[in-house]
Amino acid sequence: MRGAQLSLKVIKTCYYYNLAAYKTALNNTFVNRYGLFVRDPTKVLFRTMKSLVNSINDAVTETLFGLSYTFPQLEYQVAHKVVLMPMLQDRKHKVSLICGGGSGHEPFAAGFVGKGMLTASVSGSIYAAPPSQHITYAIERISTYDKSGILMIVPNYTGDCLNFGIAIEKARQAGLNIVEVIVNEDCSIPKEEQGVAGKRGLTGILFIIKIAGALAENGQRLDKVQQVAQDVLQNIATYAVGLSACSIPGQPTMFELAEDEVEIGMGIHGEAGYGKMKMKSSSEIVSFMLKRICDALSLQSEDSVAVIVNNFGALSQLEQGIVVHDVVNQLRSMNIQPLRVYSGLLMTSLNSAGVHITLLKIDEKNKNMYLSCLDAPTDAPKWPGCVYSVPMENTVFQDSILRITKRRGIEIDTQLQVLFEQCLKGACEALIQKEIHLNELDRGCGDGDTGSTLKRLAIEILLSLGRLQFSHPSSVFTELANIAEDQMGGTSGALYCLYFTCIATELVPVQESDGWLRIWARTLRSGFNCLMKYGKAKPGDRSMIDALHAVCETLENMLTKSLPEICEAVKTATWQACESTKNMKPSVGRASYVKQTQYLQNVDAGAFAVAICVDVITDVVKNFKF
Repeated sequence: MRGAQLSLKVIKTCYYYNLAAYKTALNNTFVNRYGLFVRDPTKVLFRTMKSLVNSINDAVTETLFGLSYTFPQLEYQVAHKVVLMPMLQDRKHKVSLICGGGSGHEPFAAGFVGKGMLTASVSGSIYAAPPSQHITYAIERISTYDKSGILMIVPNYTGDCLNFGIAIEKARQAGLNIVEVIVNEDCSIPKEEQGVAGKRGLTGILFIIKIAGALAENGQRLDKVQQVAQDVLQNIATYAVGLSACSIPGQPTMFELAEDEVEIGMGIHGEAGYGKMKMKSSSEIVSFMLKRICDALSLQSEDSVAVIVNNFGALSQLEQGIVVHDVVNQLRSMNIQPLRVYSGLLMTSLNSAGVHITLLKIDEKNKNMYLSCLDAPTDAPKWPGCVYSVPMENTVFQDSILRITKRRGIEIDTQLQVLFEQCLKGACEALIQKEIHLNELDRGCGDGDTGSTLKRLAIEILLSLGRLQFSHPSSVFTELANIAEDQMGGTSGALYCLYFTCIATELVPVQESDGWLRIWARTLRSGFNCLMKYGKAKPGDRSMIDALHAVCETLENMLTKSLPEICEAVKTATWQACESTKNMKPSVGRASYVKQTQYLQNVDAGAFAVAICVDVITDVVKNFKF
């Protein structure tokens, strides 16, 4: 926030002194721009990130309105940026919990207001502590109806400690029963290197809020709630790794991070972390993080923990699930039992990508109490736990699908089996080689993953060559259909599975006396018709159908020609059909939703994949020694 205000002052100064300015504006229109200020010969250039905001000055107020519109039973006091539990006047003889801090960490803290967690939250400006008078307002509102006491849960940042401290002291002067817990569970900075401020408060604060909130809801006295909160604090540790820096709306990112690096020990206010290390796999990064956390908590074999995996804000849900997978499996491999696992966007850092891992060490003495509090119901809308968070016994994980493909249909001689295998092997190797180009063709008008998807199919087929029953082509295509469905998934997996399945069905009743050219012409036509029937695409729609149509038409028209002539004609026609997709308007698949012509100037990726395979297969057949 302070940086944004400074940037605006720079803009105003440039205008005041009549300096040249390019693509700049004041207040809300300043965001999402490139700023360039020139005072010859010095140039200052910065790039701001895209943000969906109206005015930076109204961002916190509006996002809290968004929360209150979504959960309208929460009471939102706009002037103080305070969110309160509903029906405070009915809350009697129960300790209340207040927490808060700067904004930019949503849904923390307002998203955790509700029965069983916070009674009130107080929000400051972006990355700035809330003013003490706003905190005092929350205290006064709560104490109006109940004098059972208030536990203030304060993240350990200087601004938060000062402003909450002022409000706490004023409340004590007024005779209120109020105590605090300063949360500082970050374990990324070695003790000997810590400054006066000490350790930061991170996502471990949620364990304190949940457990203390459950005790308060059960009517425990303030001293008991505070004592348990302190005990929880002594048994939690958090470590963070960031993949990208964040940016306040209208500003560039707060620090530079190379593409091949991650920030270790990163905080939640956009500041750089303890250090950097090279980008590694999820498993390796999780191992690094767990080592630090386990050392901080002195975790040993046969210990038990609860886990929070927090998303900084911009990490995909796919990646977050992988991190959770790695955390749980690695803990189990150390014989440390994760009794509860929570995951989600809980305490974010604007648009930064990264994760916090928090562990709560659960000893036998406190096990029942901690788990009971964690499992206790809460109305807080953003707590990630639910009834499904409690594990059940005898959960079964099936690692693989076992299929047995029977031999069926026509049987071919050894020579044709060799030819069949060579064709299949050559096509797969060609698809693997063209992975990057296929992805590029698919980018902009699709998922950008055609090459990667076909590579998975090709690799699995190559690994399966030794067990495919080449003596029975129908059985081979049945197995290819299974592989396509398992490895490719989605629409492409369904299309290839359907195509191979139809070919397998067509090959069952054939007789060798029909002649192999006519058998393949009839079989490929059957597969083609099946794709058009269920996939809805037809020639001219800019898809793999265009290339397959050329194969079928050419083969059927060339049956009386020599095998080399047929092979060359089929290859040429397929590439011509592929090239013609450049000029077609897509009518099927995701490309049909794309209306920007710059993404539709290359050939269709699906048609190109068919052409690659046909090119290789026709060369293998033409050069095979019968």
